[in-house]
Amino acid sequence: MIKSINPATLELLGEVEETPIDNLENIFKNSRIAQKEWQKVPLKKRARTIVTVNKIISEQSEEISQLISSEVGKPPSEAFVNEVYGAIDSTFHYYNRVHDYIGKEKKIPLGFYESLDKKSILLRKPVGVICVIGPYNYPFTIPFQQIVQSLMAGNSAIFKPSSETVLVGKKIQEIFDDINLPLNLVQTVFGSGSKLGNPLIDNANKVLFTGSTATGKHIMQRAARTLTEVTLELGGKSAMIVFPDANLDRAVKAVRWGIFTNSGQVCASVKRLYLHSSIYDAFLRDLVKATRQLKQDIPSKPNVDVGAMINEEQLNLVEEMVNTGRQEGAKVLIGGRINPNLKGYFYEPTIMEAQDNNLKIVQEEIFGPVLVVLKFNKEDQVIEMVNNNQYGLTSSVWTNDIQFGKKIAEEINTGSVMINEVVYTFALSSTPWGGTKNSGIGRSHGEIGFHEVTRPLHINIDQYDKPDLWWFPYDSDFDDIVENFKTIASSLVLKDSEN
Repeated sequence: MIKSINPATLELLGEVEETPIDNLENIFKNSRIAQKEWQKVPLKKRARTIVTVNKIISEQSEEISQLISSEVGKPPSEAFVNEVYGAIDSTFHYYNRVHDYIGKEKKIPLGFYESLDKKSILLRKPVGVICVIGPYNYPFTIPFQQIVQSLMAGNSAIFKPSSETVLVGKKIQEIFDDINLPLNLVQTVFGSGSKLGNPLIDNANKVLFTGSTATGKHIMQRAARTLTEVTLELGGKSAMIVFPDANLDRAVKAVRWGIFTNSGQVCASVKRLYLHSSIYDAFLRDLVKATRQLKQDIPSKPNVDVGAMINEEQLNLVEEMVNTGRQEGAKVLIGGRINPNLKGYFYEPTIMEAQDNNLKIVQEEIFGPVLVVLKFNKEDQVIEMVNNNQYGLTSSVWTNDIQFGKKIAEEINTGSVMINEVVYTFALSSTPWGGTKNSGIGRSHGEIGFHEVTRPLHINIDQYDKPDLWWFPYDSDFDDIVENFKTIASSLVLKDSEN
């Protein structure tokens, strides 16, 4: 049995039976049977069926929010806004747009070949069985959106939630069981990645994984054996750059939320803050003051801002990284310790001042409530500092000069850059989500997300009533055809005046 523990109170929440590895063969067999029938259902009907989950989620929103809160350690209100609402909003968006995204055939221009009554069209077809491996930090909204997209596109889904959040995973399965889906179209398996991971990767048509970079690399390596497609949303070390002309009061509030929401257990958290030297001291003073006002406690209590971390292992990893930062010469301005007043897995909201962009605490992800602050003087300098990192998920630029902000944004090597915003773009279901470098490959959400769970099918149609010009025999008539092709080819070269 897999035990679920409340990380804030250390109380046992419940247990879920671990899925035997021997069951996976039948699970995949049944999944493929269900998928073959499901893909025959017209796209609009599939979408109409899937969107009915919104009624269930809306009716159970309080229960789901409390469940997320108790299993992850975040405040229930935060769980609702960032997870429950996000799942409802994205599902409705996909219902409205899925036909535009993948339901229309696209004509491909063929140039000269169209004169021979030939045309090509592009369709999007389901991949087959999608394996969704979910994270513990957003255990509801992240896998839920991926399952919704997979199902609307005509796939079946096998879902493995994090072992830290098995009760939320069980709830997701119950929601899909309550709508009119074919038997076994959505199946949930429970267990550690070390036991279930390889057989899931080996048998799926595609794997959608959200989690650590180290695990993502293992998945990609394993998937290479079977050429299984993967989409990987991995770690992050998001940077926030603040220029002197920014709305500094709003920027202080933004970075405070951007690092400490969900106790910093967000891949897109503001983990690196770059302040222009002319505002550095005042901004940092205001930020420390604002951080001191945050209330950290058991999230079920009223008016709690910052809850617990997921488990003791992650708590200790954060403590270890902060101690490393101290040894490197970084200065702790606030926090910097496990909260001594709470018995759960609480790490105090922490701000550290660093003098060197190459420090370990600057370069490596700290998956917890720890912000590292650095100073810069020139725009070229800060761009180089931001890009000098193994991760590239999100970043933000803060300035009132939007054109200048866009110019800086285009120089930053990340999947998303926000101007005068932080973190929240995961909630934008119409926009692509994903990163560069060690932050992963592929994208989720929107049209691009649907392309990740479909395969392109090119259909070429020929209505020419004569033999093609390039067919046998290669005789004297064919020599004339070749000369015509040479004439056409010469017309496809740019003239000097066009270069």
